[in-house]
Amino acid sequence: MNHSKKILRRAAVAALLGGAALAAHAQADYSVYGVFDFSYGRFEPSGQVRTHRFNSNSMTASFAGVNAKYGFEGGWTPGITLESFIRFQDFKGGRNDDDPNLSRNAFFSVGSNYGTVRIGRLQTFLFDATTRFNALGNSVAFSPAVRHVFASGTLEGVQGDFYWDRAVSYQTPPGLVEGVALNVMYSQGETDRRGDLSGASLVVSRGLLSVSLAAQRVSVVDPVEDPIKETTVQLGATYNFGWARVFAQYTQTDDTGLEVDSKIAAAGLIAPLGPGNVHLQVAHTTAKGPAVDRRHTSVSAAYLYPYDSVTDIYAVGMDDRVRGQTRGASVAAGVRWRF
Repeated sequence: MNHSKKILRRAAVAALLGGAALAAHAQADYSVYGVFDFSYGRFEPSGQVRTHRFNSNSMTASFAGVNAKYGFEGGWTPGITLESFIRFQDFKGGRNDDDPNLSRNAFFSVGSNYGTVRIGRLQTFLFDATTRFNALGNSVAFSPAVRHVFASGTLEGVQGDFYWDRAVSYQTPPGLVEGVALNVMYSQGETDRRGDLSGASLVVSRGLLSVSLAAQRVSVVDPVEDPIKETTVQLGATYNFGWARVFAQYTQTDDTGLEVDSKIAAAGLIAPLGPGNVHLQVAHTTAKGPAVDRRHTSVSAAYLYPYDSVTDIYAVGMDDRVRGQTRGASVAAGVRWRF
C-alpha cells in the first residue's frame, strides 16, 4: 500500500513538473473585437417599396466577437472564435430572426507551421473574395458586387448562405509561398437539409497588385423543395496606383437545378478627396435561362471621413435598376466604429 502511494506521489509530482514546463513554453491570448455600424436612410431596392429606417449594415455589418487561443512550442495554436451579428434597429442578434445565436463565424481552429484547420460555422471563401475585391467591402446594403452575387435572389446570384454550417476548412501558412494563399472548404450544410458544399480560393499578391480566383459548388437534394446544383467561379483583381486603388471582378454561375446561367461584372475605385475618401462601385448582371432573361445594373457612391483611428463618418447612396421593374434609389448616413 505504501509502495502504491509512493508511485502515485511521484506520478503527481512528475505531472505537475511537466505541466509547469509545458506552461513555460506556451502562451494564452484572447481578444474581443467587432464593428458597430449605425445609420439612418431611405432603402429601396429595384422593384420594392421604399422604407425609411435605421440600419446596422450600411457600410459594414455590425457584429461582436471573441477569440481565444493558446500557443504551444513548435507553432501549434489551438483556438476558438465566436461571433454574432447585431441589429441595433430592433436590438436583436443575427442578420434576421432565422439566424442562429452565433450567426457569424463560430469555430474551433488549430494553427501550425503547416497551415490552419477550422471546424464549425464558417464564412465562405467566395464571400471573402467578393468583399476584398470591391470598393465597398462587405456592405450587403450598398455594395453592388455583394448585392448582385449574394443578395439579389437565386435567379441572379449564388444559392444558399455565405456562412456554412458543419464546415471544415484548411488555409496554407503565410510563409509557404510568398504572396500566395490557398484556401479550401467543405460543408454538409444545414442539419435539416444535408448537402455537399465545397469551395476554394487562391489569392496571389505581388507588390501593388493582388488577384484572386474563387470557386464553389453547392449541391442540396431535398425531398420537398427543388434540388440545388450550382457551380460558381469568380476572378478578382485590385491594383493600387497611389492616387487611387481600383478593383475589378467577374463572377459566373451555372445553376443546373433552376436552368439559369448568370454573369456578373463589377468594377470599383477608392480615391482620396479632401479629408476623406470617395468609394465608387458598379455591377452589371445578365441572367438567362429557358424562362429567365434578367438584366440588373447597380451604381453606388460613398464618402468616408475618418474621424479618428477607429471611427468613420459616412454618406452612401445606390441607384439600382432591374429591367422591367421600378427603379430603386437608396441613401443613408451613419457612423462606423471598430473595436
